[in-house]
Amino acid sequence: MNNFSEVSAEMVDEMLEDVSSFRTRITGNGVIDKTEIDKTLADYQDIFNDIRANLRKIHDHGTRADGIVKSMLLHSRGGDGRMEPTNLNALVKEYVNLSFHGMRAAQDPINVDIDLQLDKAVGEVPLITEDFSRIILNLSGNAFDAMRGHCTTCSAKGIDYHPKLTVRTKSGDRKIFIEIEDNGPGIPDDIKDKILQPFFTTKKGTQGTGLGLSITHDIIKAHGGEMEIKSSPGSTLFKICLNR
Repeated sequence: MNNFSEVSAEMVDEMLEDVSSFRTRITGNGVIDKTEIDKTLADYQDIFNDIRANLRKIHDHGTRADGIVKSMLLHSRGGDGRMEPTNLNALVKEYVNLSFHGMRAAQDPINVDIDLQLDKAVGEVPLITEDFSRIILNLSGNAFDAMRGHCTTCSAKGIDYHPKLTVRTKSGDRKIFIEIEDNGPGIPDDIKDKILQPFFTTKKGTQGTGLGLSITHDIIKAHGGEMEIKSSPGSTLFKICLNR
């Protein structure tokens, strides 16, 4: 942001100097033909276009910085919430649907089959609802992003691909399991060990802050749970285990 703003300021200074010189020549005795005027105006237009592009970059990086700060502030708030008995299946269903409709309302929406396999025996689970809902939003949103990219790749190769998100809850042996699985491209082996690191992101430009999975993992640990990630070409599974 500093680099783009400094360059833009220098471009404005140079153009102001040129405008002053050009004005002096016009009001003086100098003769300026139409060709030179057209060239000067074309140069000004190029500079304005460059400044506009720089301002867009500043805005993009400012938006990313804003997202990072907000995520960090939300994360640092941890510890204030209280565990309360929560209908886990209802929470999962609500926030998977919310994530889905958010994806459909955003740019480049895709059609995704949602398969909810919710175990009725799960019942109520002690959760900090506000925090835990972010887990469902983050994991579902990441799955939609992965499948969106896979759609583009498959379409370019003429491959018939039908995105599907499967979400499961299971109860057993005093534990609760939540699984969120997509049939996207899978996580490459060279980044599997990095995806939980803060600020690591595979999303292009300013689309991701790199904090979603890191915060998700920390929220799960704050609930005394664990998260396991299994991925291979054509499938990625996030499995959360909570104690009763």
